[in-house]
Amino acid sequence: MILNEEQQLFHDAMANFFSEHASIDALRRLREEPSKTGFDREVWANLVELGLAGIVVPEEHGGLSFGWLGLGAIAGASGRHLSPTPLLSHIVLAQELLLNCGSAEQVASHLPALLSGGEVWTVAIDGGRFFQGGDDSVNEVAEGRLTGRKVLVPEGEAADYLLLPVRRTDSRLGVFAVPAEAEGVHIEATRMMDGRQYANISFEEFDTSDGEWLEGNSLERGWELTLNRAMIVLAAEMTGSARELLERTVQFLSEREQFGVKLATFQALQHRCAKLYGELELAESAVLGALSAIDHGESEIAAKASLAKAMANDCFTLVSSEAVQLHGGMGVTDEMDVGLFLKRSRVANQLLGTSDWHRNRFAGLAGF
Repeated sequence: MILNEEQQLFHDAMANFFSEHASIDALRRLREEPSKTGFDREVWANLVELGLAGIVVPEEHGGLSFGWLGLGAIAGASGRHLSPTPLLSHIVLAQELLLNCGSAEQVASHLPALLSGGEVWTVAIDGGRFFQGGDDSVNEVAEGRLTGRKVLVPEGEAADYLLLPVRRTDSRLGVFAVPAEAEGVHIEATRMMDGRQYANISFEEFDTSDGEWLEGNSLERGWELTLNRAMIVLAAEMTGSARELLERTVQFLSEREQFGVKLATFQALQHRCAKLYGELELAESAVLGALSAIDHGESEIAAKASLAKAMANDCFTLVSSEAVQLHGGMGVTDEMDVGLFLKRSRVANQLLGTSDWHRNRFAGLAGF
C-alpha cells in the first residue's frame, strides 16, 4: 500500500497542479460565476495533458497503467483542495463503464476522445436515489424508445455523452450511450451546496437510434465493477479532504489563544483531535486496502468498497463537524474554508451510497 517511485512522482506533480490551478479559491470563483460546466475547461485540459485521464487505462488502450493506488492518491490530493474537476464522473465512472461494458470496437471508437479530453462523458446515475444495477426511473418502455428522468447527475450539463444504465423491459441491464445534445434529451443544470454543478436530465420518448447500446459481455458484472471502483475513489477523495481539514484545525488550535494560552494546550481539545486522528487513520487504511485490492486483481472487492465508503462517510462527517466547532462561531461562515469542507462532506455522503446503505450491503455480502 505504498506508492512506487513513478506513482509518487505523478502524485506530487498532480498535487502541485491542484494547489496552483484548482484550489479552493478556484472553487469559490466557479461558484460565483454562471458557469454551465461547473469546472474550468482549461484546467481540465491541462490535467488531461499531464496524463490524468489515462492513469488507470491499460497500455494496450493508450493508457498509463499506473494503478488504482496511484489514482486514489491523486483523488486524495484533489480532495485536499476541493478541486472541482470531472475526475470521478469522467475518468472513473464513464471511462471504466465503457471499458467494462463496451465491445472492443466501441472502446476503440470512443476511448481516444476520452483520453485526449476532446469529449467529456458522465454516467447518468440517479444521485437523488442511489441504486445498484439499474433502476426503474428510466426504462425502455417500447421498442427503440426511452423515457424517464435522472436527478443530480454529476457534470451532466458539461457532458458531451451520457452513459445511461437502463433496466430494460425484459429486466436485463442495458447501458446506453446518449449524445447530450440529441433530440428528446432535456438537461437542466443545478448547483448543490458544495458549489459543484449537477444536472436533472429527462428523456421524453427518446429515439434510441440517435445513440448506441454498449455491446460488451456481462453488463451486470461490468456495471458492478465500475460502481465499486467509483465508490473507492470517492472515498479516497473524502479521506484526503478530511486529512486536510484535520491538519488545518490542529494548526488553528496551535495559533489561537484563549485566556492568554494556546487552545492546543487544553487537554479536552487534544483528546478530541486525537479521536479524529484515530478515526481518519482507520478510514484511510480501509481505502488503501480497497485500492490495493483492485491493483492485485482481487475478484471480490464489493465488501471492501462498501467498507471504505462507509468509513469515509462517517470520518469526513465527524472531522468536518468537529472542525467547525473547534473553529468556533466563525467556522460556519462562508469566509472560512472549513464550511466548504463541511458542505462537501454532506453531498459526498449521499453520492454512491450512504453509510446505512453500505452497512446493509456489507452485512448482506457477509451472509447476514
